[in-house]
Amino acid sequence: MQRLRPNASLAFLALAACAAASIPADLTAHLADAPVDTPTRLWLDGDRIVAAAVAVGPGVLPPEVRVTADAVAPRGELLFYGREWSERGEGFRIEKRYRDVGAEHVRSVLIAADGSVLERAHTVPLAKVPQHVLVAALRVGPEVVEARIVSGRTEEEYWTCVCRNRIGRTFVADIDLDGRLLRTRRRVDASVEF
Repeated sequence: MQRLRPNASLAFLALAACAAASIPADLTAHLADAPVDTPTRLWLDGDRIVAAAVAVGPGVLPPEVRVTADAVAPRGELLFYGREWSERGEGFRIEKRYRDVGAEHVRSVLIAADGSVLERAHTVPLAKVPQHVLVAALRVGPEVVEARIVSGRTEEEYWTCVCRNRIGRTFVADIDLDGRLLRTRRRVDASVEF
């Protein structure tokens, strides 16, 4: 996964964005309107953008999205909210951090404009992650930094683990509920200029 800041060159990626059916042709316009203090998130497959999440300013979330977000992820510290285009569909991504009695966790939800939940995920303390999931993640990198359980509209589907290798590179591994590695992506911080 590539995380690109909207204040940095997307010309070569903008053309590729049009190739992915779910990415809007005017992605650069969304980037131009994005708040500068929140990094844009881009997911690449080869030379194509296959998903994007661009932060939006206050007041952009439709009322139906706000109601669902308050029900699924009430209160908490807002980490990200923005428009997202991905294989799940088009919607609004909201991520919040919670600091409960000594434990910190993150909730993430993708909500369609009509208020329906397309995806939800939440971090799980590593000590509570099933052993077979951690074993699969450790094949990607010797340090597991974070684990999330990801659900679709109705049920849990897979785990996403963030791992680091010995030279500090970060990878995101999707692992099915049985512990089979589904895919691995490299995460890179980047800048975008346009």
